[in-house]
Amino acid sequence: MSSTIVALSTARGRSAIAVIRMSGDDAIEIAKKIFAPFPKQPNLLKVGTIKTEHFNEHAMCVYFVAPHSYTGENSVEFHCHGGTAVPQAVIEKCLENGAVMAQNGEFSKRAFINGKQNLTNAEGIIEMIDAETASAAKAGANLLENKLGKKVIALQDQLLDLLSACEAALDYPEEDLELPTTQQVDTQLADIEKQLSSLISTTALGKIAKNGIDVAILGAPNVGKSSLLNALLGTDRAIVSQIEGTTRDTLTESVVYRDIKFNFIDTAGLRQTTDEIEEEGIRRAHLAAQNADVVLFVVDNENTPLTLEMMPPIVTIFNKSDLYEVHNLGKNQLTVSAKYGDVEPIKQHLYEMFNAGDIATSDLLITNERHLSCLKQAHAQTLETLQACKTTTLDIVANGLKAIWDSLGQITGTSASEDIINRIYSKFCLGK
Repeated sequence: MSSTIVALSTARGRSAIAVIRMSGDDAIEIAKKIFAPFPKQPNLLKVGTIKTEHFNEHAMCVYFVAPHSYTGENSVEFHCHGGTAVPQAVIEKCLENGAVMAQNGEFSKRAFINGKQNLTNAEGIIEMIDAETASAAKAGANLLENKLGKKVIALQDQLLDLLSACEAALDYPEEDLELPTTQQVDTQLADIEKQLSSLISTTALGKIAKNGIDVAILGAPNVGKSSLLNALLGTDRAIVSQIEGTTRDTLTESVVYRDIKFNFIDTAGLRQTTDEIEEEGIRRAHLAAQNADVVLFVVDNENTPLTLEMMPPIVTIFNKSDLYEVHNLGKNQLTVSAKYGDVEPIKQHLYEMFNAGDIATSDLLITNERHLSCLKQAHAQTLETLQACKTTTLDIVANGLKAIWDSLGQITGTSASEDIINRIYSKFCLGK
């Protein structure tokens, strides 16, 4: 018998309603003790009263009978008034009657244990909760809908077919069976390698969908970097002054453009200085550029030497275009006037530069670092096994197939360790 757990599933604080979730063998019996009249059938909300220690709470209750619930266990939800005191009183009443407080993610972990979800489903829930843009929410929804899980399972099935054929060849050499050769294994493994490469290649777009594009704004003092940041954000976030060296540190703010988040980083002006604090700001500016996905290098006239030395991509922004005219714009060069808010072309240029429009039409993107690590490991093992097909015997190849299967199983949880499972579910909020 598992313990019956209870927790608040909605956000804490002032709100119209709060949802309290309870799950476990005794959930329904506990609910019957504190809520009346109890619903006569599952899956339907019933209006009634919860008798707490200090007051009666008019609420609603719904129950679910195992295995037809989120966790796969008997489950109950109370929908009561929000705030702090009322939900806490309801939870305390559940505890008095035998429930225990849930740990972070324990409801979802029980769903995993009871076969209601795999690890990719769980991580999709986390990504949907954390999503700040529609693109991020879509990527999370694809995980929740098990699109990656289904792809991984299909690859594992291919590997199992190969492995069973190899094992038969090794275990029953005297039988008259049609058994694979290392060349035939090589052909099918090559197809698996292509599928893994295709999944890994979606990571760049996946990062953009989930986290956005990090854009560092660099340039000499007083070329209008802070003005450009304010114009890009549509608000006066950075201090703008004619005094050189006003910006001493990095300043990061985000804005959503066409469902993609741009993380703009304003930086200190680049110049030679003996000021210790300004020098540190310049060092941080270079660090921000190194870590960014793209640099906006801002200049304020056509004749400014373009001497920024760092890895591309760099987009040169000729700011203050209301004061001069730029001739023969090159690739990744734009003219704007931050003073007059003429910055929409920058956002559109960055959007197209990173092919962000492809996110909307992509069915599956790798957005999770753990998934990427597992896929890369499986891909490396596939390449090693492909090489083994050319140079060694079928038993060594079979060991390689097992290793690939195990690495893919880490994604869905079929071969994940308890530590990995616990780490994933610990990221959930208390009532999830």
